[in-house]
Formats: sequence, C-alpha cells, structure tokens
Amino acid sequence: MEEIRCTLCESKDVTFIPNRIRNDAEGKYKMYRCGQCETHFLYPRPENEQLQEYYDGKFREEVHSMCYYDYEYLHGVFERFLPEAKIRLERVSDELKPEDEILEIGCSVGYFMSVAAEKVKAVYGTEWDQKAQQYIREKIDCPNMFVGSNPEEFQKQFDKIFMFHVLEHIEKPISFLENLKKLLKPGGKIYIEVPNVDDVLVKTYQCDAFKNYYYKKAHLYNFNEKGLSYVFEHAGFQYEMDFIQRYDLSNHLYWLGTGLPGGKGKYQDVLGTTVNDEYIKALKKSKQTDTLFAKIWV
Repeated sequence: MEEIRCTLCESKDVTFIPNRIRNDAEGKYKMYRCGQCETHFLYPRPENEQLQEYYDGKFREEVHSMCYYDYEYLHGVFERFLPEAKIRLERVSDELKPEDEILEIGCSVGYFMSVAAEKVKAVYGTEWDQKAQQYIREKIDCPNMFVGSNPEEFQKQFDKIFMFHVLEHIEKPISFLENLKKLLKPGGKIYIEVPNVDDVLVKTYQCDAFKNYYYKKAHLYNFNEKGLSYVFEHAGFQYEMDFIQRYDLSNHLYWLGTGLPGGKGKYQDVLGTTVNDEYIKALKKSKQTDTLFAKIWV
C-alpha cells in the first residue's frame, strides 16, 4: 500500500478527506489533511509542466464556461472583479509610492493591474493564459502596464510583488517564494492573499455541500495560518498576517440552508448591518474567516 505524505512538510500524519474535488471528472485526485502543518493538500500532485498547459486554456473553461474566450465575456470578468480589485488596492494604498514598479503574478485579465497603475510608475503582470494576456494588451488602454507569461521576461526587479489567490495553485510554494527574492529590490515586499481552509463553513459548520464546492482540482494546497506560516518561515521570510472575510452572514446562511453558492446580501433586510458586522468580528477573532492576507519580506 502506498504511503502518502504531506506534499508540503512531508509528514506521515495525514488524514483522508472524503469530500469531492470540484472539476475532477475522472476522480483522479483526493484531498488529505496534514496533522503536522494543518494544510489540506491534493494528492497526487500534478507536475509543473502539466500545470502550465492546464492554465493556458482549460482551467478558465472549467471554472467559468466554454465561452470564456469571447472578449465580451472576458470584459464581464474584468468588470465583475474590478470592485474586489479596488478593495485590494485600498488595503495596500498607504504602502505604494508613485515611483514604485510592481509585479502581479497571476494577473488574470488585469483588473488589479488597471487600478494599481494609477498609483505607481509601472505595473507588470504575469499570466499563463495567453487569451487573458491578449485581452490586457488589446482592451486595456494603460501605457504603464506590461504583461508576460513569467517574471523573468521583464529582466528587472520590483518594489512590490502581489499574488491574489495564486499560491494555492503553486506546485512547490516554498521554492517558488525563495526564487522570488531575486526579483525584489532591497526593502521590497510581497503581498499574498489565499483562501483560508479554517473557513468557518469548513472547520466548524462542516458544511459538506460547501466542502464539495470548496476543494478544487486547481488548488494543490488549502492553507490556514499555521500552514502558510510554515511556507513563509521555510522560505526565509518575515511576515505579518491578517484575517479577511469576503462573504457575509447571508451567504453562510444560504449555504447552510440550501447547500448552494450565492446568497450574498440576501437576508440583509432582516439581519441588518450590525449583526453582520458582529458576525465578521467573531470570525476574525476565532481566525475562521474565508481569506488570509499576508505581507512578507526578507
């Protein structure tokens, strides 16, 4: 019988998670939880060469739809995520300087790049999806934005590097972050946002409908605070971490009541803003928010 070890810390203390993996039509992959670093990891782990091919087309079609590469649809994706991009920019705006040259890894169709470009000297983005790159070049009129497939193409260092919901897709996150050090200017920082696997719907409510939706073939790792700290420490970074809640109480009640996604704001008239605000405070206090946001530096 094959011995399964955590693909992050190599511990043998692992437990099988019996939930489905979204977008795994062949049933090839399983999810396990590591008792040592507390990371939930996909097994077996795809190789990097497979991943680059996967993200240049198939991934977007699985996650969105077969019409993803229609420019009208891509523009809809851009507009849908633009409000979130503005929230992300506001979170770091005090640390951005007009002379900064920044990099976003995994920039999708450029929504964060487009808002950040107004604050800094230049924004560079990497994206394996060639059609998304093409959309940025042809549809976003911003002279200080540049896009490519990998950071090395730009042959430069950056003041800040951003990764939003990217690290969980990376085959070897520790060595990946170690390699980013050479792309940072002295005093530079990396900003990382990932889903939090200690999400209250997973950890406390044990909502199977949500977990069947949450675990994805594309997410090789599902981190909590302990697992993400393990990555940063072993990659040689200092760090600060915040707990962020992107979805409201209405969304959680809808999941628990119907077993379906959606519901954001649905019960706002009944709950009011105070109840939702207190609920989010409680999630942050218990570290069971849906998202982790970290700032790391050497």
